[in-house]
Amino acid sequence: MHPIFVSCLIFKRENYGKKIDHAHGGVILGTSMTFAQNVNVSGVVYAEDGEPVVGASVKVDGTKTGTVTNIDGKFELAIPADKKKITVSYLGMSPKTVTAGKNMKITLNDDTRSLKEVMVVAYGTVKKSAFTGSATEVSADKLKTPSASLDKGLAGQVAGVQVVSQSGQPGSGTSFRVRGSGSLSSSNQPLIVVDGIPTSNEEYSQVAYDNEASSNILATINPNDIESVTVLKDAAAAALYGSRAANGVVVVTTKSGKSGKAKVSFDVKYTTSSIAGKYDMVSSSDYYKTLYTAYRNAGKSVEDANQLTQGTFTHNPYNVDNPLDANGNVVDGARIVVDTDWQKEIFHAASTYDANVSVSGGTAKSSYFFSTGYLDQDGITPSSHYKRYSASLNVKSDAAKWLSVGMNAKFSYGVQNTEVAGSAGASPLYDAVSFPNAVPLYVVDSNGQPVLDANGNRQYNFSNPVARDMNPVALPNMDVHRSKMLRFIGSAFAEVKLLDGLKFKTQFSPDIVYNNEHRYWNPEHGNGPAYNGRLDKYHTTDVMYTFTNTFNYSKTFSDTHHVNLLAGMEYWQSTYEYLYAGGTGVGDSQELSQATALLSPNSYTTKETMISYFGRAEYSYKEKYNLAASLRTDGSSIFGDDNKWGTFWSLSGAWCINNEEFMKNINWIDNLKLRVSYGTSGNKSGIEHYLYNRYLSQGIYGVNAEYKYGSDKGAVLVQLENKSLSWEAQKMFNVGVDFSFLNRFYGSLDYFYKTSDGLLYKYPLAEQNGLLNITMNAAKVANHGWELMLGANVLKKSPVKWNVELNASFIKDTIKDLYGDNDVRQTSYAKIWTVGGSQYEFYMPTWAGVDAETGDPLWYHVNEDGTRTTTNSYSKATFERQGKSTPDVYGGIHNTVSYKNFDLNVQINYTLGGKVYDGIYANMMSEGNTMGSNLHKDELKAWTTSGQQTNVPRYVVNNSNGSNSLSTRFLYNATNVRLANVTLSYRLPSNLGIFSKVISGAKIYVSGDNLLTWFSSDWKGYDDIDIYGVQGYNAYPSIPTPRSFTVGANITF
Repeated sequence: MHPIFVSCLIFKRENYGKKIDHAHGGVILGTSMTFAQNVNVSGVVYAEDGEPVVGASVKVDGTKTGTVTNIDGKFELAIPADKKKITVSYLGMSPKTVTAGKNMKITLNDDTRSLKEVMVVAYGTVKKSAFTGSATEVSADKLKTPSASLDKGLAGQVAGVQVVSQSGQPGSGTSFRVRGSGSLSSSNQPLIVVDGIPTSNEEYSQVAYDNEASSNILATINPNDIESVTVLKDAAAAALYGSRAANGVVVVTTKSGKSGKAKVSFDVKYTTSSIAGKYDMVSSSDYYKTLYTAYRNAGKSVEDANQLTQGTFTHNPYNVDNPLDANGNVVDGARIVVDTDWQKEIFHAASTYDANVSVSGGTAKSSYFFSTGYLDQDGITPSSHYKRYSASLNVKSDAAKWLSVGMNAKFSYGVQNTEVAGSAGASPLYDAVSFPNAVPLYVVDSNGQPVLDANGNRQYNFSNPVARDMNPVALPNMDVHRSKMLRFIGSAFAEVKLLDGLKFKTQFSPDIVYNNEHRYWNPEHGNGPAYNGRLDKYHTTDVMYTFTNTFNYSKTFSDTHHVNLLAGMEYWQSTYEYLYAGGTGVGDSQELSQATALLSPNSYTTKETMISYFGRAEYSYKEKYNLAASLRTDGSSIFGDDNKWGTFWSLSGAWCINNEEFMKNINWIDNLKLRVSYGTSGNKSGIEHYLYNRYLSQGIYGVNAEYKYGSDKGAVLVQLENKSLSWEAQKMFNVGVDFSFLNRFYGSLDYFYKTSDGLLYKYPLAEQNGLLNITMNAAKVANHGWELMLGANVLKKSPVKWNVELNASFIKDTIKDLYGDNDVRQTSYAKIWTVGGSQYEFYMPTWAGVDAETGDPLWYHVNEDGTRTTTNSYSKATFERQGKSTPDVYGGIHNTVSYKNFDLNVQINYTLGGKVYDGIYANMMSEGNTMGSNLHKDELKAWTTSGQQTNVPRYVVNNSNGSNSLSTRFLYNATNVRLANVTLSYRLPSNLGIFSKVISGAKIYVSGDNLLTWFSSDWKGYDDIDIYGVQGYNAYPSIPTPRSFTVGANITF
């Protein structure tokens, strides 16, 4: 036997106990020499919370040798003796390279820093340092509000974004503007993208629409499932969404699972809400005396004046028939027995219950997140209510080295009962400020005591001078205005790694909305007795789906040049179905089968499709110079054959100045980046409801049972054809700078200028055409302004940490063209459109005060030569431009203070400039123009004697001087500062004894919303002026957003 072979044989037998034959001696020699030079290493890998990490990758640097940790986080590995380093990595955690050894304990940190360095943009993510556009990311912590939808939580959070909550109705919508309004007639709402899915933000509720209220499709998305929201503002950020990006894009990213042990999180909170601010109304006695005196001044006797006053009220608030004498004094024995505070009776404290449970976790190759939520929100009016059940599932997996798959599904079922708004007698807000205090809530006797029914119960009073047979407390609970909405948003994707740096992704994303509505008018009181009970049923379905295919190539060359290329194709389709059936004579049944007469049923189906091709190219050199370009072509079924396709593009660049050689010695500058972009986008939606909006370019005939030719049914032209109709086109320039210095201060400043041309505009036609207007591309507007964000870690290294951020927006809009027209009045909003002016310019007579000799109201009249005189005739008053409703500056200030386990967050929102018209106050200051309707206390300052100086005209019964007509008398400066939110939270310590083995984290918190509002003007009413909308005008607005207090807890197991 060969001596070398013998020694090897002995070594192998000693170490492995295996027989070997002569033929393999040489191989065995080489193998045994290799193993003799290996070193065994071992250890345990932990996460930040101390839990072992299962499936973490452990690799030897410079080799392909590696292993993964077991169920206890442990690993063992033999490594070459000349290799000293190993790298441990895991999905969602920062990799760590350490010196190899035995019995190591390695802790991986959450990859939060990497996540913060990346932001979500169109069809992917981008490093913030390389981003060339203008966008703002808002974390979920800043979106916490008692609202059912995420949009209301964005108010005051983002420069350039104006969120106006037009109603405090639970589940109601908002007016959402990104960098002003880019359209005159079409929608100005931004595109909402949820986890890469462009979603609908249409108004689906016919009941809410008819009630002059609103619902909110965004309320179907549970805010507790949201991880972050990114607002894309300029063309570089948004143009890749093409024809839907003109109004900006709001990208919502929901929560996903993280690697590691399964975590169960439970969040529960309780909120109580109440009206914020009230109008000061006159008491029964003051109103009685005002009205009585006016009748006496009109020549009525004492007895007639008393009886006429009581007749006007439909009730006698005193306990005697003639409570006032000839001098207007209360007679002996007379006392007030009815003095109903209708605001107090209608606006009550409301409760909200919100509970959410989530389970999340994952391994190195997969992750999951599941949540379910329940929301039960009462409104502050008698029957307003919103209830939502929701569930979310997000699953991702690396099925192979070359394949990743995933699924995202969101389900919600909401039930909303909508209060009637506007000037209808069933509107609680209208009645709260219109019913005089002399009207009792219940039927009472002459002493003001309730008159009980046969069962001993109090009976509601339905007699009043404002809305006959109405009671705003009883009627909302007798009628039904209910919507039930079921929504499913989902996506399934597969991503294939084709080559190094090249990936292909295909995704299918349905968005399905089912909405069933039930409106019932009871047969006893209100609107229903005329029909012996009426029932309307609406069923709406919108089935949308998006099919997206993209190729993405990302590669770095020579550690210097980085290229990222995207090319894709997308198909979107929506099929909208509407069905209505109604009947009268249903009595108490609330079923159409019991109707004695059926109303004309109606149904229609509309369909819209869009096909898109898009691409994006990004280049970065040494992380100093960044260039990007995007192109998208959309083809829409809305427009005619010659204009179906629209092409939109953007070019942008960014210069990271701080990475230059000449900046290396300037240590106090941490970041300095200059950005510039220019691009185009489009708009096509919102000028009409789905029935007409999808066929804007076509001639449409309407069919109705009333359209007859003899005994035959006929059709009537309701929309003129316009084959040349095309997209609204927007162009935007943006230049901005991002900066941070001294490792403490940071911010950004942007200037933008955008024009919107070819606006969809209803051009008025002469009456002989048979139609009032035709839809044309016939107008142009521009918006420009500055956006500023400043932040500072005021206290950073002390026990108390304090961060403050301020954002401010200075935005101005200008009408550039109205297709040759000028001075187009918009009476619905008391506005005038003028070339060179704002679309939000108020137009009304100027109030001149009160004639001290006669007590008549006065307005200004402008003569032909421009001189100004006063007139007491409203018909002769000159309408003038009075300033715009949009603010000069708006924004928010966010403070975060932390000390040990305590955190305090304070959000302040402000609006500087702009005007708002208080239509509610105008209705209260009628001076007898609206007999019987309630009065504000300021009416007690009315003129009574010659020479009296006052701003309130004399009160006259059955007045017709129009003193409370539209004028600057009720136009106010809208400047206000609101304490929007204060939240104090406490994180329980980790050393909770035996509980620490079960609970990994716990937090309790209290918060208040809409706590206080300061006005620069002598504002009379509710703290919430957003109910007047972006237009700053609504004669009969909806329910104000209430003041709310919340207590909650979050526990993680």
